[in-house]
Amino acid sequence: MIHAGRLLRAKRGRQEAGKSGKKEEGVRIPESTENPMWEQLVDRQKGIANFTDGLTGAIGRTRVLAAGAGGNGAVLDCLVRTGFQRFVIIDFDVVEATNLNRLPFLPGSVGKTKTEAWKEYLQAVNPACEVTAHCRRVTKDDEAWLSEVIAGVDVVALGMTEIEANFLIPRVCHRLRKRMVVGPGTSNCWAVSTFTHEGTVSLESVGGFGTEGIDARDIDYRAILPAFMRIYMFPGRAERLTPEALRKVRSGEIPPRNGKIFVSMVNAAACWEIVKNTAVLNGLPLRNTSIVEFPVVQVFDPFRGSAYYWDAAKNRIGIPNWLTGKIRWRRLP
Repeated sequence: MIHAGRLLRAKRGRQEAGKSGKKEEGVRIPESTENPMWEQLVDRQKGIANFTDGLTGAIGRTRVLAAGAGGNGAVLDCLVRTGFQRFVIIDFDVVEATNLNRLPFLPGSVGKTKTEAWKEYLQAVNPACEVTAHCRRVTKDDEAWLSEVIAGVDVVALGMTEIEANFLIPRVCHRLRKRMVVGPGTSNCWAVSTFTHEGTVSLESVGGFGTEGIDARDIDYRAILPAFMRIYMFPGRAERLTPEALRKVRSGEIPPRNGKIFVSMVNAAACWEIVKNTAVLNGLPLRNTSIVEFPVVQVFDPFRGSAYYWDAAKNRIGIPNWLTGKIRWRRLP
């Protein structure tokens, strides 16, 4: 018979070890007491198609790089509440009061670097989160450093606005065969795609920049900017701004226009895309869903209430049949 005093001492040992984060010698601590917050975060997802124990465990182990911590960086909020808990964040900017219209921060975060604010937020939601924060502007000179950072993660969420960063990060991901999810946060809609980087398809090959094989430091980024922008300029995107606002954004007079409604949509889509990629990377089956693989971009237009696919390589849109799952493609003029 096990003595009641031994049980009580073992219970106390588990409680104290749980508080300190250390295991008491000779006492086995169940995983649920090692990270009870994570267990609660993933509990309500159980029973939803695809959220098996295998995928839930894989989510907890997957390391995600958020390249950009502004509007697109808000994918971090979706990710941590879905059970992801290993993050690397790159951003050079600070939190401004106007950021509070779409980021989950409070006024006390204004003035902090976005990487610092996100680290505090993520660890407030789940104290066990591992967060590596790099407050740094990515430039064309950073290929070696980026290679080291990206080699240490499983999936990249790209959400930067600077042309050099948006060019160099996909190039490094393609070379290292790292999956990269993009979702333009300034599109004011749901738009998302995955660069699987398993074959020859890359941002450079589809964009036709003429930069393949050229050192990133020798590229004229102003010259390739129009071609770069065309890749993400899916039908109707420019119509979501007034002509005056569109002119000012393009000239750099004002920052891109966006708000919580639209940022929440695109980051929910990006989070789901990262979940699907996590399943594939861990050899887990997906039920009634699949990865949206670039050059195809999945779009939901809240203004018209319509959903479609945009093929950036073939200049066509695809209308999905929600009953059959088939897509009817139509080439654009």
